[in-house]
Amino acid sequence: MYGSTVQLIVTFVWWISIASAQLVSVPLLKVEHNRQPELLSCISCIDNGGLVERQAEVDQNGSDVSYYVDIELGTSTTKKYSVVVDTGSYDLWVYSSSCTNISCISHQQYGPNDSPTLQILSNQTFLIAYGQGPVSGVVGTDFVSFAGYNVSMTFGLAENVADAFNAFPIDGTLGLAASDIQLNTYPSFLSTLTADGLISRSVFSIDLGKAGDPKPGTIVFGGVDTSRFSGDIEFADVVNVRGLWVIGLDDCYVNDKAENFKGKLAMIDTGTTLILMPPADALQVHRDLVDDSSLVITDGRNYVIPCNTSTRLEFSFSGVKWPMSPSDYVGRPYDDQGNCVSNIQGTAINGTATWLLGASYLKSVYTVFDRDQMKVGFAARGFGGVDVYSDASSTSSASPSTMSVKPTSIVSSPVYSATATELPVSVSDGKSL
Repeated sequence: MYGSTVQLIVTFVWWISIASAQLVSVPLLKVEHNRQPELLSCISCIDNGGLVERQAEVDQNGSDVSYYVDIELGTSTTKKYSVVVDTGSYDLWVYSSSCTNISCISHQQYGPNDSPTLQILSNQTFLIAYGQGPVSGVVGTDFVSFAGYNVSMTFGLAENVADAFNAFPIDGTLGLAASDIQLNTYPSFLSTLTADGLISRSVFSIDLGKAGDPKPGTIVFGGVDTSRFSGDIEFADVVNVRGLWVIGLDDCYVNDKAENFKGKLAMIDTGTTLILMPPADALQVHRDLVDDSSLVITDGRNYVIPCNTSTRLEFSFSGVKWPMSPSDYVGRPYDDQGNCVSNIQGTAINGTATWLLGASYLKSVYTVFDRDQMKVGFAARGFGGVDVYSDASSTSSASPSTMSVKPTSIVSSPVYSATATELPVSVSDGKSL
């Protein structure tokens, strides 16, 4: 997860009760925030001696956007906890009431006084190492409520939190990784929903939404929402064995020109705002994105591009190209000369082979995360899409129900940005500063 002072509060709504497992749709909210340079990337997720590598580093300034849902905890509290939807991490965690540092007390906290049903597990702890410091604490079991459901599950209660988290209005994270490989003895949020029969498939799908959309984004557990996409869902196999949503990347195209990248992988991460590429790859892409390929403005990591660019950018997976609108890869204004900061950053997250596609890209498509078949699917945003999980088109014996989803009246206008507060030099031929 990389990244969330305005906070929007919306409750979970809209479900149809049926006798068997059902498809659950939850509105996905956006929050804009200003913060100091931070790093919210899970460099290593450590639990009980097990280490899961997730090497990345992103510094972001100014306005940023995080996508979150509201949950309720326990049996005697009506407090809502805003947790970032993060496909790049594993745990559900919130701030513990026993934590007294500034990062904890500035957020909603949770503890035994909030719920008589909370049980702290004496032999269990958790630790997640983020770029600007760790989050660690104890593990407890209690009820988690959302969309009308109330499930008992185990989650983290953060007792030690880096001061950097004070700048974020989020109350925790909702990890939705590809598998429960954090070596905990307790199942993840998605595994709990599946085991309890609340969803018939270990599948969820996301439409992050865009600024100006008449309705907010949504996350659907158990299947897909055909009112959010058009046509077919095109799937790519998950190739990472460490539990992250990593798929093969065929290539990247700029104005239909193939960049001829070979052997690349793409991590699909809703908890990150930016698109991250190894520095050499980012330089190559930006040479073609700007009008004059011989002149690239960069500090070696961040790039400046024309705010009014109409250059077509596409990513290809399993032989299918998916376009990205210029409005999604153009970030905040850089100067008064019509230049903006690019939402594509030159940052290596795992050598030279792996890219990370965050929200800047994912809001251009409808995305399906299928744990049962270990695939990631993309579809064009729209209406009337083909439901591969319906009885008519799926080989699965269990099928989700249909749901009525109503739009919320609260819509925020996101501003996407990358760090480029100091980019004073024009660098010819892409030489680093």
